[in-house]
Amino acid sequence: MKNHSDRYYFRLEMEPDVFRATFNPDIDASRETVRITVIDSPQPPELKPNVKLPVMENTTVDLSCSAKAPCPEQPPTVSWSNIPKSAHITTQLQEKPDKTQSVFSHVTFKASYMDHRKNISCTATYPRKTSEDSTVENTVMLRVLFSPKETHIIIDPSASVSVGTNATLTCKCKGSPSKDMNYTWFKREQEMPIAWGKNITFVVTRNNTGSYFCIARNKHGQQSSPKIQLTIEGDGFSHVIYGCTGGLLAFVMLSAVFFYFMRTKTSSQPHVIGSDQATDRNSDMVAIYANRSIAISKKSEKKETDDLHYGEIDFSKLQMGNMTRENSNNDPQTEYAEIQVTGRNNKNQKC
Repeated sequence: MKNHSDRYYFRLEMEPDVFRATFNPDIDASRETVRITVIDSPQPPELKPNVKLPVMENTTVDLSCSAKAPCPEQPPTVSWSNIPKSAHITTQLQEKPDKTQSVFSHVTFKASYMDHRKNISCTATYPRKTSEDSTVENTVMLRVLFSPKETHIIIDPSASVSVGTNATLTCKCKGSPSKDMNYTWFKREQEMPIAWGKNITFVVTRNNTGSYFCIARNKHGQQSSPKIQLTIEGDGFSHVIYGCTGGLLAFVMLSAVFFYFMRTKTSSQPHVIGSDQATDRNSDMVAIYANRSIAISKKSEKKETDDLHYGEIDFSKLQMGNMTRENSNNDPQTEYAEIQVTGRNNKNQKC
């Protein structure tokens, strides 16, 4: 127990009341005594990096942790925290040169940029005959050197701003060492850099909107950010309105051209009387004219299949009832007829 901390001496005793001797250093300083100190918790484990920190990315990291085992029958349990899942761990009980025993644990893994500035801990848990175990730990911060990673741009106040507003573009990334980082700015469709530094600030105009990207660089490498678009506030909606208006205007123009074409095509086709209509109309169109002459058709635009036949009829002896009309001094009446034959098979028919 803790109250057992004290100095202990060696005593020699023979038969009672025969011989008794105590090695008291207060009498003879050359004689040794034993000093026992009891503490509430065990000493923290010893954590040693087996490689010189910092380490380069993708190199192997080897860490060792040793915890004293004052009771070899009940050695402490050693565990690690904040190490990669792919880490390899070996643990064993070993004897030191001073004849004391300790639990040694080794962990190895490949360093990643995500391990940079991680606090890796080694924890030793000692079992006790109490309700709670005693736990102690030791920690080391891992430093990893790597080229820029996760490079991206942040626009303040936003990617869509009004004309005349101050806009700040910030290039952010992860890299080690961060003090040696430098940044170069580019605008799309421009080969030469437009600026240097982590931040650029300017007054927004329609001329300086567009696509921007930056390149972060340190002595271990470089990385380019994705392109980000800086636009004028409201331009997107205007483009939608203009696009819809243009589409509607194009539709109206195409419709007008289509209807004009169909109308022109319809008017250019010849007028043809169908066979059914010709039958309903008794296949005849008769017109009576005054004055004696030969019947002449006034319709010159006829289909080639519609043949017109002409004939001269003498009505001088036309009988009306029981009467016979003779040529007299009265004004003779001459009647003419125009006959249109619509049947295609009546080409040899004469009237």
